[in-house]
Amino acid sequence: MSAVYLIDGYNLLFAMGVLHGRAGPHGLEKARLRLLGLLHGVHGDESGAVTVVFDAAHAPPGVAAELDYQGLHVRFAVGEQEADDLIELLIGQAAAPKDLTVVSDDHRIQQAGRRRHCIVQGCQDYLDWLDHHRRQSRPQPLEAPEKPPGADKQHWLAEFADLDEDPDMKDVFDPFGFEKE
Repeated sequence: MSAVYLIDGYNLLFAMGVLHGRAGPHGLEKARLRLLGLLHGVHGDESGAVTVVFDAAHAPPGVAAELDYQGLHVRFAVGEQEADDLIELLIGQAAAPKDLTVVSDDHRIQQAGRRRHCIVQGCQDYLDWLDHHRRQSRPQPLEAPEKPPGADKQHWLAEFADLDEDPDMKDVFDPFGFEKE
């Protein structure tokens, strides 16, 4: 996964179906955290190569314009700037634009990425990629070990044959005391 990612955060959240119409500040914050958790879960140790941009109009109160979340770079467009403006600026500043994957369904953002020869991915394509990598990174169930030699019925009957003679086990074999009669 050695690529660098620049993601239009709210655009991706809408594509995921997480945001529907108006959402209060707490709903937006939960949605952002859900997205960031998903991205970190898939990108893992390479989370530092991911930048997610959100509009500051919906940012948590008092949040910095830039912050790190489990290694992910999170940017909020501040002042009069919108997320699209900031994403275009970041595309323009990319030192190696051919290694940059821009994720957005916004045509303006896609065109800006193509002008700099970035890899441009629509949100659904990126979500499919995330899903594929998330499934690959799940640990595979362990196979049951082979039975050890002699692990059959006769082996265990022989192993525990003398238990019925053990005085401490009498209650197990005859809990109601029928043998005494």
